[in-house]
Amino acid sequence: MEHHSWLWWIPFLPLVGSAVCGVLHYLTIRARRASPDAPGYAGLAGMVGVLSVGLSLVLAIRAFLLLRGLPVEERVLESTPWDWIGVGDLRIVLTIVLDPLSSTMTLVVTGVGFLIHAYSTGYMKGDKGYAKFFAFMNLFVFAMLMLVASSNLLGLFIGWEGVGLCSYLLIGFWYEKGWPAEAGQKAFVMNRIGDACFLVGSFLLVRLFGTLDLSEIGTLVPGLLGGSGEHDLELAVTALLLFGGCCGKSAQIPLFTWLPDAMAGPTPVSALIHAATMVTAGVYLVARLNPLFAASPTVLAVIATVGAVTALVGASTALVQRDIKKVLAYSTVSQLGYMFLGLGSGAFGAAIFHLVTHAFFKGLLFLGAGSVIHGMHEEQDLHKMGGLRKHMPRTYVTFVAGAAALSGLPLMSGYFSKDEILAHAFSAGGYYYLLWAVGIGGAMLTAYYTWRMVALTFFGPERFDHHHVHPHESPFSMTGPLAVLALLSVGGGLLGLAPVLGHLAHLPHLMGDWLAPVVEPGERVLAMRHGPHGEVSHSLEWILLGVGAAVALVFAYRGFVAYRDGIGADERLAERRPVLAGFLSEAWRVDASYQSFVVLPLGALARVTSAVVDQLVVDGIVNGSATVARAIGQRTRRFADGDLRSYALWIGAGAVAISFMWIWS
Repeated sequence: MEHHSWLWWIPFLPLVGSAVCGVLHYLTIRARRASPDAPGYAGLAGMVGVLSVGLSLVLAIRAFLLLRGLPVEERVLESTPWDWIGVGDLRIVLTIVLDPLSSTMTLVVTGVGFLIHAYSTGYMKGDKGYAKFFAFMNLFVFAMLMLVASSNLLGLFIGWEGVGLCSYLLIGFWYEKGWPAEAGQKAFVMNRIGDACFLVGSFLLVRLFGTLDLSEIGTLVPGLLGGSGEHDLELAVTALLLFGGCCGKSAQIPLFTWLPDAMAGPTPVSALIHAATMVTAGVYLVARLNPLFAASPTVLAVIATVGAVTALVGASTALVQRDIKKVLAYSTVSQLGYMFLGLGSGAFGAAIFHLVTHAFFKGLLFLGAGSVIHGMHEEQDLHKMGGLRKHMPRTYVTFVAGAAALSGLPLMSGYFSKDEILAHAFSAGGYYYLLWAVGIGGAMLTAYYTWRMVALTFFGPERFDHHHVHPHESPFSMTGPLAVLALLSVGGGLLGLAPVLGHLAHLPHLMGDWLAPVVEPGERVLAMRHGPHGEVSHSLEWILLGVGAAVALVFAYRGFVAYRDGIGADERLAERRPVLAGFLSEAWRVDASYQSFVVLPLGALARVTSAVVDQLVVDGIVNGSATVARAIGQRTRRFADGDLRSYALWIGAGAVAISFMWIWS
C-alpha cells in the first residue's frame, strides 16, 4: 500500500498552532509585565489558531477526495509509519489511517472546528487569556484528530486522554470565578471513572487478539465466535468495559452529570467539545469496533437501553431549565442517547449519520446561544430575555434553523438522521419496540423544549432590564459561521435520505453507501449472532416517517404556543407541581444521589481516615517507634558514660552471669 506522509500534517498542524499560540501568550504576559498598557501579541493567536485548523481542513478534504476516487474495497489511506517505541522485541508503531469512518470524523472535527475557531475570534476578543484560549483549542483539535485517525489502540488512547485533559483546561478556563474550576474538576474525575473501564477493556482486547491494531481486531472477531462459544463471555465483558469508557466520555447514564456543569466554560468550548466532537468519541469507538459489539446480543441490548433512557432523562430535564446553555447541554445528553440507541440497534451507519447532523445543528445552537449571551451582556436566563428577534435578526434566523433541525421538523437534517435510528430500533422487534416507544417519547419532549427555548428567547414581551441591558447583534465574525452551520443544518439531510424518499428523488443514501465498507463486518456478525433484522416495508416506512413528522410538528407547536407570550407556563408548573418541577430541574436527582451516596460517604470516610487511621494509627506507630528508640538509646548510653564505677559494676554483673551459665551447663 502506498504511504502518504502528508497525512501526519492533519493532526500536527493544530499541534503546531497550539505551540505558537502558547508562545504568543507567554510573550504577551512578558510585555504586559513591562507595561500594563502594552497590546502584546495575543491578537495574532486568533489568526494562527484559525489558519492551522483551516489548513488541516484542506488536507482532510484532500484525503476525502482521494478516498472517493478509490474502489470501494480499497478505500484506505495510510501515512508513513512512525516507530514510536522500540525496546527489545517490543515495537509500537503509530500510523494515521483514513477510511470512510475516520475521514468523516476528521471532516467534522476540522470543519466544525474551523467555524468555531473563526467565531471565537469575535467572542473571545478582549479576553486577557485570548492567546491561551486558542492554544488550548488547537491542542484539543490535535488530540481529537489523533483519536479518530490512529490505526491502533495506543494512538486512540493518547487522543482519548488528550481530549479529557483539554476539556478540563477549557471548562475551567475562567477559573478565577471559582465554579468553572470546580466544573472542570468534576468533568476530569468522572471521565477518569470511564477511562478506567476503557483501559481494562483495552487490556482484555490485547489479551484476546494479541494486537493493538484496530482493523486487525475487527477482522479477528468472527474467528472467536464459532465452536463451543468459550470466548463469548470474554468478548461480552470486554465490550461492556469499553462501553463503560464510552459512557464517561459521551455522557451516558450514570456518568452524564458532568456535561451540564461543563457549560461553565466559554460558549465556543461548549460548541466544539461538548456538542460536536469530544462527546462523540464514545460513539466513534463503538462504530469503529462494531464487530466486537455485534458479537454479543446482550451487550447491544444494554447499549440500546442506556441510550434510550439517557435520551429520555436528558430531554425531560431540558424542559424546565432556565439557563439557555443548560437547555442545550441536556439536549446534547439526550441526542447522544439517540446515537447509542442506534448503535445498540445495529444501525452503526445511522448513528454516525446522526453524529454528523448533530454536529451541524447543535454547534449552530450553542454558537447562537453564545451570540445571544454576547448581545445580552452575559445574561443566560431565558426568563430575562424575550423579544430579541428584532434586536438580533441574523442570530434569530440561524437559531431557528438549528431549532428546526434539532426538533426533527420534516425535511430538516435531524428529521432524517433521528428517524432512521428509530426505524432501525422498530425493525429490530421484540424488546426494541419498547425502546422505540421511549425514543418517540424523547422526540416529543425534544420538539417541545426546543421551541420553548425559541419562544422564550426571541418572542413575547421583553423581560430584561432596559436600563442596564441593551441587546445588539453580534459582529460578522460570529454570525458568519452561524450562517454556514445553518445551511448545513437545513441541507444535511441530503446525506441520508430515507429509502422511500431517495427512491422517489432518485438519490442514494450517501452516508450509508460511504460507510458501508466500515460497518459491513459488524452487520455480518450481527446477522450471524442475531439472524437478519426484520425488513421495513415501504408502507411501514411511510408510516414511521409520518409518525416522526407528526410528533415533531405537534409538540413544536405546543411548546411554542405555551411560551410565546411569556413565562406563565413555567410559573404554573412550579406552583401546581413543585415536586415534579424540582425532580426534573435536578436531572432526576442523579447528581443529588451521587452527593448523598458517594461524595458525602467518601468525604466522611476520608475525615475518619485522616483523624483516626492517619493521626492515631499511622502517626501513632511512627511516633511511638521514635519514642521507644529514644528510650532504648538513653538507657544504652549509660553503658558508655565514662564512669569507672559503672564499668566495674557491669563487668562484675557480666562475670556473675557467665559463672551461672557455666555452672548451669
